[in-house]
Amino acid sequence: MPHTLMPTLLAVMTPFPYQIDSEASLESARQLMAQHSIHHLAVTESGVLESIVSSRDIQASHFHNAQDDAGLTVGDVCPPRAYIADCHDPLDQILEAMATTHIGAVLVTRDGELVGIFTLQDACRMLAALLRTQHPDTPP
Repeated sequence: MPHTLMPTLLAVMTPFPYQIDSEASLESARQLMAQHSIHHLAVTESGVLESIVSSRDIQASHFHNAQDDAGLTVGDVCPPRAYIADCHDPLDQILEAMATTHIGAVLVTRDGELVGIFTLQDACRMLAALLRTQHPDTPP
């Protein structure tokens, strides 16, 4: 059996993820996510990559906040840090880290600059494609 190299994040990430400033309103984040049918946004502060916010983070803030969330910003609800990986990191290590730490998305950088995002949905699509190549005769 020929030896193949472990794929890296570069091979499976979604390039050019959408970003939002930490001072933006939650409504702005909701609208951006809805407009692009996405569930995660990279969060920047003064142009510097800081974190990630998910639709679940925003939804949870609404339920945990007795008052209207109109005054809250993205920075108020996103985690203090995101899992950030280099685009050349081996995929098996990233998947293991995601499973171990229970995170749904990884921000992908190259030379410190944001170049992509890798989510559980990306992992599922990749696994489905791999299974189809290994079992091509299975009926749909």
